[in-house]
Amino acid sequence: MRIGDESARELEASLIQHVRTHVGVSRSELARRLELSPSTVGQYVDRLVSRGLLQEGQKSNPASGRPATRLNLNPTAGHFVGVDFEARQIWVTVVDFAQTCLAKMKAPIVLSDTAEDVVVKIKELISKAMEGNGPILGIGVGTPGVVDLSRGIGLHYQFIPGWKDVPLQQRLADTFAVPVALENNIRAMALAEALFGLGREVQDFICLGIRSGIAAGVFVDGHLHSGPNNLAGEIGSWPCDRGATLEQLASFSALTEVLEEAVRTGEPTCLKLRRNSVQVNDVLEALRQNDPLVMDLFWRTGQVVGKVVAQMNLLLNPCRIIITGPLAEFESQFIAAIRETVESLVQPLHSSMPLVVGSQLGEFAGALGGAALAVRHWSPTR
Repeated sequence: MRIGDESARELEASLIQHVRTHVGVSRSELARRLELSPSTVGQYVDRLVSRGLLQEGQKSNPASGRPATRLNLNPTAGHFVGVDFEARQIWVTVVDFAQTCLAKMKAPIVLSDTAEDVVVKIKELISKAMEGNGPILGIGVGTPGVVDLSRGIGLHYQFIPGWKDVPLQQRLADTFAVPVALENNIRAMALAEALFGLGREVQDFICLGIRSGIAAGVFVDGHLHSGPNNLAGEIGSWPCDRGATLEQLASFSALTEVLEEAVRTGEPTCLKLRRNSVQVNDVLEALRQNDPLVMDLFWRTGQVVGKVVAQMNLLLNPCRIIITGPLAEFESQFIAAIRETVESLVQPLHSSMPLVVGSQLGEFAGALGGAALAVRHWSPTR
């Protein structure tokens, strides 16, 4: 079987991707999955091993027949950088070719930072993270707000002054001289779940991100759905109670505003105003301490989110819904309220109860999503 250079490159990329998602797969298993002859797969796998992209691991011990050699990714083949940012913070991570995280770094974004300030901070953090972690094969960036993927431009994000038509992809490619890919940061989080987290080997799931804003990353039949204008999952404007949107009721920004007013009016709580505002870390600590005021607000918010999740469940019938963002760790205070609300609205003849869980990837989920994005856009050279 003779394959042209472009088709050969695509086949090699597909082989690597299958090894990436099915750790320890054998040559014969790859041939079955890709519906190719064992000799063709063997030829290309041998080439990838000789180029240092794949490694041969231990042999299996089948009940009958010859043992098969397991294939793994070579961690030293190169590294990927992932970036994530929103109104308050930038996160950067570096992963090796075998998807092991080698570095995690973050830097704050302050209210006075302009779009240009944020771009400079992103560059500085990437440079710092890359020290001693080369060669870099690509950079992926989870960008908040609306993104033009074809041009690599951040079109709009209301929480950073001047963030409009920012050519972030080109700015980073010019600085670091490696391929750069952009994606909406919540869709990037969905990629992180698919590659590193609770979405592994799950074909249909929704990743619901709740931070300064709210959006969803949707996987359908194993593919991330973006829509023709890259607007799929922008559910922050979903109409909810009395005309208010989901983002106005349930985003972390909206919730801190409610808590700030409660503190000003003297409601009982452990929260304090600092610089005339409630700090995110203080809110999260209050949740850990089961502060009654904060607990009540986030339980009610979970019910609001649960109603929207129930509607998404009716529309898409996902097997799993993954909550990501700073509230993902709060099972009894937040995730349980979403789960109970969805369960109460499931209609047995028309819907089934999805597994509603909090992400286990922590605050670097979006940066890992950026790394997953870089992995997704990388292909071997010939």
